[in-house]
Amino acid sequence: MSDAPVDLNAAATAWLAEFGAALSAGDADKAAAQINEHGFFRDLLTFSWDFRTRAGTEQIKSYLANSLADAKVSNVQLDLRPGLAPTPFDMIPGLAGVDAAFTFETATAHGRGTFRILSPDKVHWQAQVVTMLVTDWKGHEEVANEVGVYANHTLAWEEVRAERVAETEKDPQVLVLGAGQTGLQVAARLRNMGLRTIVIEKDARVGDLWRNRYPTLTLHTPRSHHSLLYQPFPSNWPIFTPRDKVASWLEQYAEHQDLVVWTSSTITGQPKYDTAAKRWTVTVDRAGKPLTLHPPHIVLATGIFGDPTIPKIPGLESFKGEHYHSSDFHGGKKHAGQRVVVVGSGNSAADICQDVAVRGAAKVTMVQRSPTVVVSDKVTAFRTAMAFPDGAPQDVIDLKNTGTPLALLRIIMVENQKWANMLDKDMHDGLKKAGFMVTDGPDGAGHLLRVYEKARGFFIDVGCSALIADGKVHVKPGQEITKITEKSVVFADGEEIEADAIVWATGYDGPKPKWSRIFGEEVVDRIGEVWGMNEEGEVRAGYKPTGQPGLYFCGGDFAVSRMYTKQLALYIRAIEAGLLKQ
Repeated sequence: MSDAPVDLNAAATAWLAEFGAALSAGDADKAAAQINEHGFFRDLLTFSWDFRTRAGTEQIKSYLANSLADAKVSNVQLDLRPGLAPTPFDMIPGLAGVDAAFTFETATAHGRGTFRILSPDKVHWQAQVVTMLVTDWKGHEEVANEVGVYANHTLAWEEVRAERVAETEKDPQVLVLGAGQTGLQVAARLRNMGLRTIVIEKDARVGDLWRNRYPTLTLHTPRSHHSLLYQPFPSNWPIFTPRDKVASWLEQYAEHQDLVVWTSSTITGQPKYDTAAKRWTVTVDRAGKPLTLHPPHIVLATGIFGDPTIPKIPGLESFKGEHYHSSDFHGGKKHAGQRVVVVGSGNSAADICQDVAVRGAAKVTMVQRSPTVVVSDKVTAFRTAMAFPDGAPQDVIDLKNTGTPLALLRIIMVENQKWANMLDKDMHDGLKKAGFMVTDGPDGAGHLLRVYEKARGFFIDVGCSALIADGKVHVKPGQEITKITEKSVVFADGEEIEADAIVWATGYDGPKPKWSRIFGEEVVDRIGEVWGMNEEGEVRAGYKPTGQPGLYFCGGDFAVSRMYTKQLALYIRAIEAGLLKQ
């Protein structure tokens, strides 16, 4: 490979000219030829009403051949806005690389995309990955911001706001269940897309879901990852956000984004969908007052987890001490002087063990039933900062991250995990010496893919590992609990550990049983699978129509919901505009 520097703009422009010409000509063979034979093509709504990832020349060619001509792609242009101009990618030995972005149009939409091209000689370039996504339907574009002056300065904001709320409450187009970070970001996006939206929340205040969790809870990802749609944190905000600040931020977010949120509200009775009118009939108990609504769309934003699970173990009913699920843990002070057994080895278990230990428990034992991926907060912060650089525009961050299919991310993370293990070697050695079972996951890709696959089986260390290594938190690895006595926990190998309290950090059911209590099993069975990755590596996080017309679900962390609310809004807007039939 030549030592001459790469002209980044020239390389990106030349490759994009070939790729764009092929798209505009409807030539699937030529378009696919611009992508490496082992490369990836990801599409969000450009060529189908779905989220798709295709791998390899034949899959890409077949996918494009089915719809490229009808899409009528045009005006493919390099995107040179700050943060998106071509940059070098030099992480593959022997290959020069360029990351870049572009814009395009179809017959019905505006779109954006990203690509990474590689070359062994800095002359002949092929893409390792290309992603295209619709950003707006023509004639139905998202509003950027209002002027803030109404009716030639004759109406006050409170009058405008009151009129909008009244209109929304009279005839909502979308009803969102849940005012957590996902539900609020969904509602903010829908409002900005001109869709009348009501959010209902069972708690008395927005943010109570967080306020009611354990006091030492702090988000384990930096603020650039968990900032909210349209509203990044102030520059002096903590890098890792504590529980109460998350709760307060969510509450003010609902106010500042002009959302219509009904607190202390739940659905009563079973909603019914009218297939002819294409509307739901829903009765909402709003703080004791029954109200009937007829929205065309309902969004389930109550999370990917359902009811807490506590394993059925013989003798549990005879236990004389306190036992409860980790979701009911409100701090370790009450366990001072006690012998505490924490069952589980994920994030919640690690946080609870640490809190209980430092607040004076006589003995803390973590029951680890299977190997766990453990990554330090330093490695996590570095990785997250690379993907979500602090201060970069949200739309730039989200576009770039959308441009990395999880199938490709898996390959990257396998290599990256070797580096992470070197940095975390001392931590892992201390854990192993204490008997803790450490793993890199079934494919060696570390914790990140575990998040998308199962949302469990890992913890991000913020101090518990040192307590385990120092013997301040004991570990009981690889053994199932066979029975509980009045004062102890008994394991399959015969060991008996005395306990005054048991905390079950044993996870949750999936959300479907919870949803079935509202909508009935017949409706919920039509939704399909929830969470995990499909055969293409796409996460089943929702944000698109399900098998039940007018019903959607949304899951994932702050960043996932921030990114994919746009796709959900595009689906609903397309239905409302007659572009997509239910």
